[in-house]
Amino acid sequence: MTTGKSDGGANSGKTPQVQPKRDQIDENLRRVYDDMLDDSVPDRFEDLLRQLREQDSRK
Repeated sequence: MTTGKSDGGANSGKTPQVQPKRDQIDENLRRVYDDMLDDSVPDRFEDLLRQLREQDSRK
């Protein structure tokens, strides 16, 4: 049975709209990741790491 749709199927008409959204998502994820890399380690974590190192050195 022929439906009259092109070979691209149901998604062929959505491609132009989807790519800009994906590009925006990619850009936002990169921005968040870069921001996280710039953040320093919280003091609490530094203290925990120091305690773990001290425990390891005692063994």
